[in-house]
Amino acid sequence: MSPTYIAVIILLGVAVLAGIGLIAQDIENKKRERNLKLIALKTAIRRASHLFESFPPILLSSDIKNLLYKYLEVRWNAVIELENSESNRQQQTAFQAMAASTQEAILHPAGSLTIFSSSNEASRALGIIKEFAQFIADIKNKGEINAATAEHLTKEAKRLYVRVEVDFDLMNAVETEKSQGPEVVIHQYRNCFNKLQDLNFNQILDRQLYEIRTHMTQLAEEIDQRNEEKRIAEEKEQESGKKFHF
Repeated sequence: MSPTYIAVIILLGVAVLAGIGLIAQDIENKKRERNLKLIALKTAIRRASHLFESFPPILLSSDIKNLLYKYLEVRWNAVIELENSESNRQQQTAFQAMAASTQEAILHPAGSLTIFSSSNEASRALGIIKEFAQFIADIKNKGEINAATAEHLTKEAKRLYVRVEVDFDLMNAVETEKSQGPEVVIHQYRNCFNKLQDLNFNQILDRQLYEIRTHMTQLAEEIDQRNEEKRIAEEKEQESGKKFHF
């Protein structure tokens, strides 16, 4: 076998080994890229799922619910396409079942001035609304949502934030009423009423406004009654003073 022939065989061997190495590297790169995509998708899913599950039902509008559902649906489909495992299929099915469940509209609790029963609940709601607003900003920056939809949902988040802040004001007003009486606090209720009225463009706050209005009416009657009793007491005191020449 001539030296030239041997050199050609060696070169061919080197070329084959190099080709195998490139193919192996390409496979490894694609595997790494696939794993990175799966990690990014599942991170996004966890974030959106947290919002979906934690958003107070009474504040979860159809627009917010639909956005989160569609966002999660697209990403679950992408996960299954990359890794069609039994675990992923089960998780996707669980999400679909949760999203498809029809809940009755959560109405404002009758007889209550506030949406929430405690300041802790209201604080958690504010936190979730902040997270949602940041989520919208982030997916807009990534081009995952169009600007018009992002603006609409951001405005809705701001309205919800103000609505929950009013709940805090109402809770404070209730405490002030208990400690200082109706005269001191009725203007606070009136301010809360006006703020909510400005937010009530779709009439979903009608029941809460009714509760506040009813309470203000009762307070006004109580104040009038107290003033009348005070007036009568003062007149009696004056008459008594005249009788005894005081």
